Amino acid sequence: RARISLDSWRIIHRIDQDFQPVTNRAMELGEVLAMLNQVIMDLSAFSGMVADSMTRTQGWRFLEIGRRIERAWHTIGLVQNTLVEEFEHETSVLDAVLEVADSRMTYRSRYLGNLKAAPVLDLLLTDETNPRAVAFQLTALAGHVENLPRERAQPKRGADERLALSILHDIRMAEVEKLCKADEKGVRRSLARLLHRLAAKLPRLSDAIGHKYLIHAGTPRQLSELRPEAARRKRPSDS
Repeated sequence: RARISLDSWRIIHRIDQDFQPVTNRAMELGEVLAMLNQVIMDLSAFSGMVADSMTRTQGWRFLEIGRRIERAWHTIGLVQNTLVEEFEHETSVLDAVLEVADSRMTYRSRYLGNLKAAPVLDLLLTDETNPRAVAFQLTALAGHVENLPRERAQPKRGADERLALSILHDIRMAEVEKLCKADEKGVRRSLARLLHRLAAKLPRLSDAIGHKYLIHAGTPRQLSELRPEAARRKRPSDS
């Protein structure tokens, strides 16, 4: 909490209050959408406060790492559940995916023409200039992981560095044309394999960073180790 400004904490508190249950009745769809829209605005405000006022210490770096992992994870899940299977008329699906990924305007300004799977996948997966693309998140992740504190005397890379570079390599080596090809059952197998590989490595990267930097538990001690000394303190001869 000492790393985040008071105004930023006000936003977090407001989000928490908005999600406190106020009634026992089920919410209408319109109410849920209104709440989600408000949360999006609040999170955008929080992101702006962090960008403008939070000092670029390691605390900020860990916050950024979490953001990039989550955004990459959600984009991968979005594409997995919508574009792995090819549809005969998937224009509406592609449009919905761009809308959810907040990339519709970018697509229209860049490609102008009809919606097609190849440019959509390029924009959401491999485009390192699109702030919503998986490649953008992985590039930022690799940079943040590289700048984490570590023992520079060790010649080899840590597990977190190797994973970050491996995930980035996977997305950079992807061929969009190959990802778009579907088999006789209408399944884009290459796309499915890539997304599965990325989805498996991201949690491992998160765990590697957490185990290395965020877990500070001491060496566990059994109760039996403490009992003899405690018993000696209670002996009458010691009083």
